[in-house]
Amino acid sequence: MAALFFLFAGILCALIGRILLIGAAFGISVWWGLAVFLPFGPLLFRLSHPGLAPLSMKFRLAVLPCFFMFFLLEPNGFSALHHSDIFKSAHAPAAPKVTYATEKVQKVAKTSLEERRIENARELERLKAWNDALRLKKRDLLHSDVPGNVAYNAELAQYESALAKATADKQALSGAK
Repeated sequence: MAALFFLFAGILCALIGRILLIGAAFGISVWWGLAVFLPFGPLLFRLSHPGLAPLSMKFRLAVLPCFFMFFLLEPNGFSALHHSDIFKSAHAPAAPKVTYATEKVQKVAKTSLEERRIENARELERLKAWNDALRLKKRDLLHSDVPGNVAYNAELAQYESALAKATADKQALSGAK
């Protein structure tokens, strides 16, 4: 109960301090009065006219001990903050290893051996066209074109990796009956 008293006292002191600051700003000019409502307006007003609102300063400084006493007397802080729930969730089991966030697990359809052979033949045809395109790139590539050579070598490595995989798959399919 005492903690809530200090919370409300701090809020009341902050409001009174702000009202006194606004009154002092309007006492200077209408433009300063309106500027206090803008971001960083109160700070600029206090820096420009430091001794103009001393009572406002006292109320604003009274806010700090009031809030300090609130946090000192309230054992759990705000009741909306559930600190224990945070620590409990650290020991909760993680998501399955096969998924990420909201990604759904796709079931791999079992294909027949003949379908796999047809797919492998398509892949080898695609790789043959890729090889022809790589040969044309290599023919037109200058030795002094360093970025072009780097890009070509990276693409060649991808091609060789895909070709090795397709060849291994073809050999596995030819051995399976």
